[in-house]
Order: sequence, then C-alpha cells, then structure tokens
Amino acid sequence: MSGLRSLLIGLIAIGGVVRVWHSHERAVSARELAAIADRNGFVPVQMPDGAARDTVLILAPLNCPSAGAKRAEALAARLTALGIANMRTNQYAISAPTRDMQSGIQHAAVVMKGEIPAVMINGRGKANPSADEVATEFRHD
Repeated sequence: MSGLRSLLIGLIAIGGVVRVWHSHERAVSARELAAIADRNGFVPVQMPDGAARDTVLILAPLNCPSAGAKRAEALAARLTALGIANMRTNQYAISAPTRDMQSGIQHAAVVMKGEIPAVMINGRGKANPSADEVATEFRHD
C-alpha cells in the first residue's frame, strides 16, 4: 500500500512539472509573438491550404451561439460592409507541411489558441482583432 501511495504521489509530481513546463512554453511563444507583431498586433503565420490571397480568413465555430462565434459573425458582416473580402471557416489544414513552414505553423497555432475569432490575412494573423484592426491590416498589405 505504501509503494502504491509513493507511486501515485510521484506521478502527480511529474504531472505538475509537465504542466508547469507546458504553461511556460506557451507563455514564451506568446512573448515571442508579441515581439514580432506589427503595429496592429498581427504576426507572421502560415496560411492554410486553399486560402485565397487578399481575403480575410475568420476562424471560429460555425452556426454556434458562443460569444466568440457571434464576434466572428459581426466581424464578417462589418468587413463585408467595408467591401473587404472575407471567409468564415472552422478548419485550418496544411496537407504537406515543410520545414520552411514550421515557424509559421507554430505562430498560427498560438494565434488560434487565443480568443476567438482567429483572423488571418495574407500570411499574418491575430486572435480576436477589431474590424478596424483587420481593415487597417488588410489595406496595409
């Protein structure tokens, strides 16, 4: 019984160390992205397969009542009103990633872990930007 208890305590301790390491790893990634963000907060990302140039990609759940999905719907409507091409999707896929794409894919993963919606435009991305930030970024490119 004592051996089982020691094993259980050891596993819990290892789990805690792994959890702390992963939270540190995410924090480092977020800091790194903040350091390379442009003035609108957008960072370099790898666009998913099939993403059209000069079209804002809005990643969020589709047909969902969540606050993030509602923000995505409002953002899409505002961009459409501004004459900015946009597309809503809930998928990000790259079928044949290369070594050159690695950092862009990692940056995209961090952006998509942020607050919904994640937005990508011509190789740059940001979590939950305002319509004004997206319009400025779109026109900047």
